[in-house]
Amino acid sequence: MDVDLSEFKSLSVNIGRASAAMVAVERAVVAKALVNIKNDARENISTDPTWKRLASTINYDQAGLTGVVGYDDRGQGELAGIAEFGSARHAPHPALLPAARDEAPRFAKATVEAATAAIEKAL
Repeated sequence: MDVDLSEFKSLSVNIGRASAAMVAVERAVVAKALVNIKNDARENISTDPTWKRLASTINYDQAGLTGVVGYDDRGQGELAGIAEFGSARHAPHPALLPAARDEAPRFAKATVEAATAAIEKAL
């Protein structure tokens, strides 16, 4: 009994191409989301004069398809927990979590679009 696996092999190669293309495209989607979260958080820092230099300490790091947005441990960034979560004397004024929450639907949409385009191009 002979089985023709040529179409299966072709599909396997195309799926491999699609996944490689998806990784490349998704890396750009993640980078854009990280920049958007960083910028939105910087815009939403408390306007209290106490925190006037806090916005400049928000930064991000990306490693492949993951990333982290947060405060650098320098200057006022070392006190960012008080601004974000409050203290016994200061009410919280979160900037990072709302920025991430606002970016989530845009990130999901961009991820689906990137994956769909990569798959269609490979197949």
